[in-house]
Amino acid sequence: MQFTSIPFFLFLFAVVVLYYVLPKRYRNWLLLAASYYFYFSFKAEYLIILLGSTAFNYFTAKAMDNHPQRKKLLLGLALVFNIGLLFLFKYFNFFSDQLNALFRSASLDISIPKYSLILPIGISFYTFMALGYILDVYWGDIKHQRNYLTLSLYLAFFPQILCGPIGRAKNLFKQFTTEHLMAYDNFANGFRLILWGLFMKMVVADNIALYVDAIYGNIPMHSSLTLIVAALLYPFQLYTDFGGYTNIARGVAKLFGYDLMVNFRTPYVNSTSVTDYWRRNHISLTSWVREYVFFPFMGSSTSKPKVYLGILVMFLVMGFWHGAGWMFLIWGLIQSGYLIFEDATGLGRKKSANVIVNTLKRAATYLALAFGLMFFRLPSFKHMKEHIANTAKFSLNFYYGSATIFTYMSFGLSILVLFEILLNKKQFDEWIDSHRVITRWGTYLGLAVTILLIGNLESMAFIYEKF
Repeated sequence: MQFTSIPFFLFLFAVVVLYYVLPKRYRNWLLLAASYYFYFSFKAEYLIILLGSTAFNYFTAKAMDNHPQRKKLLLGLALVFNIGLLFLFKYFNFFSDQLNALFRSASLDISIPKYSLILPIGISFYTFMALGYILDVYWGDIKHQRNYLTLSLYLAFFPQILCGPIGRAKNLFKQFTTEHLMAYDNFANGFRLILWGLFMKMVVADNIALYVDAIYGNIPMHSSLTLIVAALLYPFQLYTDFGGYTNIARGVAKLFGYDLMVNFRTPYVNSTSVTDYWRRNHISLTSWVREYVFFPFMGSSTSKPKVYLGILVMFLVMGFWHGAGWMFLIWGLIQSGYLIFEDATGLGRKKSANVIVNTLKRAATYLALAFGLMFFRLPSFKHMKEHIANTAKFSLNFYYGSATIFTYMSFGLSILVLFEILLNKKQFDEWIDSHRVITRWGTYLGLAVTILLIGNLESMAFIYEKF
């Protein structure tokens, strides 16, 4: 049941109506039942793992508060369980491949078996939320959640279960224990975010995907110019796919009165450095890794060498979080290299009031990010070698693919860039709310018509579901 499908919106309509009809004491039960049904609709087995994770983390956090002398032991068990869960489903086969290759090179007759386990959708997101909760309890930032229903809903809330944003217990627990009244502003802002999210996903991301995926699916057949264009388009595909999901998720949550974390602030159009980019992009993950990995790693130290090592560790974690593969680790290594270089040279801190200078900095930043994302997009070194070899041939032949799709893609991308220049760090609902009624409704109508006329209505899956 994808966010862009008709069945989802029928499901959402029914849940919203029931939510405001039911008395307050039943509303969280409804949301939990709806969340479990939504998750169950993808694959029944996924729900068993989610239920097991919820139970383990509930009782472990409770034991931490009740038995403070055993906190370290319980933290160790929680880390082993949660990271072990990710390792089993996401990383086991990767490590078994590496070890088997090592054994073969040493002429050892040892082989670790591989398992065909299906990666549960959303497991990387709700596991990080569970880890954040456990660490907050361990550090004494919050008390353990006494209400099992609240913790269950925190991990399973259907707007964010598939692809985040990665929420924080200290923020969401308060919202799940507060009564949410039906309010015009919540519905208005919710529908605005959903509309903008649908435009980003169905008009921009899905049309770019039809073009870029066709090229990357057969790299040796394409010219250097075509491959360069595909590499420059992919960052927008990834961003509008994930950013579209986040806007829809935040909009859906807003219909119930909940505020999910802002995850993007126009990262590709307005970033003047890679440092600036990581303040704007995938904010829920970068802030999570900074809070739960970088700062604990740093401790009380402020030395530059350790800061740079901490940045390296932080981005290797982020790279590995995205997937079990060397290409993701290289992508993380490249990002950390960018940030260390910008900090060492001061480029990440320098601001300019000159429009031309800022435009050049934005262009340079985008090119650097696009290069890094080639390692994120391509599945192996073999594909990267093919990409480099064909790009080096300097052929100016250009593959347009379907003229219709290329036109739709170009038109949608132009609208997106124009809007994001205007938005800068604002969210779409904040920006549009400050305009006159005729401007607001003209924008809504224009976006809706564009989605219906040139959007991909086949409900393609979101890229980040596989992470």
